[in-house]
Amino acid sequence: RTYSASYEPFVAELEKFPQIKVVQHYSGILLRWLQENRPKFMSRLRNLVSAGQVEMMGGAFYEPILVMIPDEDKIGQINKQTRFIRENFQSDVSGVWLAERIWEPHLAKPLVQAGINYTVLDDAHFRNVGFSEEDTLHYYVTEESGSRLSIFPISEKLRYLIPFAEPQETVDYLASMATAGGERVVVLADDGEKFGSWPGTADLVYKQQWLSRFFTLLQENSHWLKVTTFSEFMNRQQPAGRIYLPAGSYREMMEWSGGFWRNFFVRYPESNQIHKKMLHVRDKLSRLPEGPEKREAEDYLWAGQCNCAYWH
Repeated sequence: RTYSASYEPFVAELEKFPQIKVVQHYSGILLRWLQENRPKFMSRLRNLVSAGQVEMMGGAFYEPILVMIPDEDKIGQINKQTRFIRENFQSDVSGVWLAERIWEPHLAKPLVQAGINYTVLDDAHFRNVGFSEEDTLHYYVTEESGSRLSIFPISEKLRYLIPFAEPQETVDYLASMATAGGERVVVLADDGEKFGSWPGTADLVYKQQWLSRFFTLLQENSHWLKVTTFSEFMNRQQPAGRIYLPAGSYREMMEWSGGFWRNFFVRYPESNQIHKKMLHVRDKLSRLPEGPEKREAEDYLWAGQCNCAYWH
């Protein structure tokens, strides 16, 4: 249902606008479902990637909250998704999506160890350390024990404008932020389900042609507005500086958890129980001899780390 309502029609619209570049992240679970159930869609996606119109963003294959699993599993799950993308799209992976955008400072090191160059986090993280709106129109470098990771701020303003305000309103906002030198970047990174699967959005985005009108406006303003990918922008623009961000997530998640995601293990004892059971199984697994049976067991363990069961 979600494929029919949002994933397929979004890509169908994108195919009509070859000048518009986007970055797409699909969880490994979803990619595997698409491969098995919608192979023609995978082929269309592959064509967009090979044309340079789509950059595939990686992540941890089974979409765990990375901070809750051991570093070895963080790296293993990211590598699994990177391999899948490489094999199916003939494309390297440079960035990752963090499930529920949950960040803790130590993540920089295992992400870099997994071959990752960048990730994206809510601009609220940056505001919490004193950044102004203008400061969040650049990307920055953080590090953990010398492992350097680039971080792009996600614009909260765009998250609420798109697709709920008229397309011109978004373009007007971008115009107000633009500079002649083109050194600023404004990031929209949000649920693909907003484009057709959320209540009322199928009519808005496709029947009322919101997405088509938005893409058309982006093209019409291409003399000053460049739609780009993260990797492309990093290749032509240096980071604006160094930053160290505290643990956090998006605004609503911070409220639900009481300010720190791991508090779900306090609020819900059953969540803590399955988490500690997972770690116990992980410990038992580490003692098995190497071989195909261990790799199969490890894959089941990773599947059991999927974030959905661990919070409300």
